[in-house]
Amino acid sequence: MADISPVAIAEEFQRGLRIATLAIASVVLCLWFFPLTLASAASYRSVPLEFGALAVLVVINVIVALVVLRDRTWGRLRWPLLLTALAATVVATSAVQPADLIGAPHWSWKIFGWFAVLLLMDLQPRWFFAALGFQQALNAVQVLAMGAETPALVEMGVTGLLVASWQSAVMLATVELRRSAGVARQISAEEERLRTSERVAEQLHDDRQARYADLMTSTAPLLAGLASGELHPADPAVQRACLIEAARMRRLFAESDDVADPLEHEIHACVDVAERQGTSVQLSIRGARPSLPLDVRRAMTEPVIAVLAGARSRARVTVVGVNDQVTLSVIADGARDARGSAPVDVDHPGLDGTGGLVRTTRLVRDDQLWLEVTWEPAA
Repeated sequence: MADISPVAIAEEFQRGLRIATLAIASVVLCLWFFPLTLASAASYRSVPLEFGALAVLVVINVIVALVVLRDRTWGRLRWPLLLTALAATVVATSAVQPADLIGAPHWSWKIFGWFAVLLLMDLQPRWFFAALGFQQALNAVQVLAMGAETPALVEMGVTGLLVASWQSAVMLATVELRRSAGVARQISAEEERLRTSERVAEQLHDDRQARYADLMTSTAPLLAGLASGELHPADPAVQRACLIEAARMRRLFAESDDVADPLEHEIHACVDVAERQGTSVQLSIRGARPSLPLDVRRAMTEPVIAVLAGARSRARVTVVGVNDQVTLSVIADGARDARGSAPVDVDHPGLDGTGGLVRTTRLVRDDQLWLEVTWEPAA
């Protein structure tokens, strides 16, 4: 079973609290206050006004239920719904007989706080307490203006404080859940950062191991031969092999660099080794080129390394990108044809392991060697 993230748990608790608050408001309004209004019709100065206010609150409850159950945000509905609920409670209070302001018929001032919790629970708590305090103060002024006596007002204040404490407790619970969700997000982000760092470290380790394995197959035997005396540094073939291995090592180091064009960067590394040996190399790069995988770049630069290592004094390297096709060509003097047979040598195209084709062509004429390596994507 997959682990559930702390963020998902916190968000699920928040959604559950919204649904629970909606259930409380719906039960109180529809299953308590609605039958109470029907039973107290004689206590209202205007029955249509009272039932009209109740109907408005029921409509608001339905709209709030649709938003909550669909897990949507309030958007522009928040403040119109809140002000409409406040106006409905004021109208419902005005329809009550002054003698019944402290009794059961005066129910409307108790329901507003639940709508305030639902509509404001995703904001800072000060908005809820400001709205609830304003409604309680407005209700007190309205009741006094309607002729309620001081004992009735005190009893309403005690009842209002009790109801407001329940509503405030729910609001404070949402604050704590939001804080917990924020902490969970921070923890989740830190864990993801650590996992990413571990994956990067593992990838770097694997890359180093792969480079080490590449060097062990070619560079290590060359160094071992030089160390044992089996290979002599003055031998031109050994010198050429050393240049090739030096260029391969520079290319391996360049492969780990974060650059915009890896192929151009690796070609520069190969050219730099030849220039350090006194070969004059002209490099020309033209056209837009796609991003080539590592295996393709190695397949294209490997024969170039061999040609540059055998150049006597000068070479010209050209990279051209046309229509998603990349061509790398080299012309060098005094280069040795590794095949040593026909003056023209064309390799049959083959899969490079990434879905593309690499084709190599060599042409030897007098003291010049022309090499062309072309990559084209698979059809």
